[in-house]
Amino acid sequence: MPKIEVISDNLGEVKDQCLAIAFFEDRLSLNKEISIFDKSINNIISNSIKSRGFKAEKDESKLCYTNNKNLSCIALLGLGKENDFSLSKLMDAIGKLSKKLRASDIKSFSLYLGSFENKSFEHSIYLEKIVKGILLALYQFTKYKTKDLEKIKSIDKISLIVDKKLLNASKKVVEESVVYSEAVNKTRDLVNTPPNIATPKYVADYALKLAKENKLKCTILDEKQIEKLGMGCLMAVAKGSANKPRIAVLEYNGNGKEKPIVLVGKGVTFDTGGYNLKPAAYLATMKDDKAGACGVISILEACAKLSLNVNVVGIAALAENMVSDKSYRPDDVLKSYSGITVEITNTDAEGRLVLADALSYSLEYKPKAVIDIATLTGASIISLGYFASPVLGNNQELLEKIKAASEKSLEKIWQFPLWEEYEDLIKSDIADIKHTHDGIDAGVIVGAIFLKHFVKDIPWAHLDIGATVWAKEEKGYIVKGATGFSVLLLLNLLRDWK
Repeated sequence: MPKIEVISDNLGEVKDQCLAIAFFEDRLSLNKEISIFDKSINNIISNSIKSRGFKAEKDESKLCYTNNKNLSCIALLGLGKENDFSLSKLMDAIGKLSKKLRASDIKSFSLYLGSFENKSFEHSIYLEKIVKGILLALYQFTKYKTKDLEKIKSIDKISLIVDKKLLNASKKVVEESVVYSEAVNKTRDLVNTPPNIATPKYVADYALKLAKENKLKCTILDEKQIEKLGMGCLMAVAKGSANKPRIAVLEYNGNGKEKPIVLVGKGVTFDTGGYNLKPAAYLATMKDDKAGACGVISILEACAKLSLNVNVVGIAALAENMVSDKSYRPDDVLKSYSGITVEITNTDAEGRLVLADALSYSLEYKPKAVIDIATLTGASIISLGYFASPVLGNNQELLEKIKAASEKSLEKIWQFPLWEEYEDLIKSDIADIKHTHDGIDAGVIVGAIFLKHFVKDIPWAHLDIGATVWAKEEKGYIVKGATGFSVLLLLNLLRDWK
């Protein structure tokens, strides 16, 4: 990631490749500092405005090259009308500008924070979103490229220019925002890592390495320990693969003897669908089926770096769903870690089986709350499209906390119901319950209804990131590939937990 520094130079003192200044469409005028600076660069800014070459419309940007010995160019960024200004629009605008500067071979640029002042949000709030917008937008996954590496463009440094009175406070905001962004980008890295490399053991070893670096307690359960514990659901999913399952448990203690919040992440490192084999089109990007577990690992690392005042346990349940003579089948009946027996009706609904045992195991930590994160259903795409994730749970107070964190993080969620009527859909004739139903109705809810059986009466929430895990195209600060969705939301939740 690029280095971000906070400085308090006057605009005329800035020495950089590029200086970026933002304007609102309905406040398109130069303040005193910009006006003085503009005269030193032959009125480039005011002339662009007067000629209507720059109107400050939403997401508009214009590069103006100078003869100034300290600056190669000025970037003018439009924020649209101030009354329509929002933090999501800000992140998109700054993300698009950052990508444009990188494409223009800019290696370093400065950003004048005073130009973002507005009547809706205080300095620390929009500064946080600017930092995250830049760092998330500039993410690139190039680890496995070997050719034309010199053509891969990158930005090395960004300088944020703030008022001297805000310097120390701004540095703290930037430091924290960098940790948040790193957590998202590390999640993206791990999700993007191909399945021939990112096996269950690889992901577990990665978690162990992060734990050692950040002084987290880490426990790794291998296939023998998982089987001995009686996790029949997880083991059934894993049986068809030569890559054996793992459970990685990370523990962060930031609040003494308080009961922990447990995060449980689905980590199916590749999902063929098993004997209910996926169509070819749906096999592509199935490396993203481990995203819940990847996010949990990154969140625990960030908790340690941020020294959050909360106890957190992260459980990454890792398996690969493959086809072989050892694979589990439709019609099988499995005995879960909780003792509940489960009739199998579709081997492509493997994620809820992995989670069933992991959720039951999470209760061993006597949690105050449990939250699972999983690419559980394609139905989440049908329900909400690719812009938001369903959230469900058995405790409204917990769900309200998650909704508040969603608002702050800008990661959109929407609560679905868990009405008793849905229980009828997973009744089994031969086992305690079956793990899917026969129809296509209420797919998101049925998945959550099944999971509810494995958390008893502990406050629990289920976040289905099946739709939001992967971006098919660039948009604002979003990049193609793994999104890291849920990391910002859950870090906000843990930071503000009371």
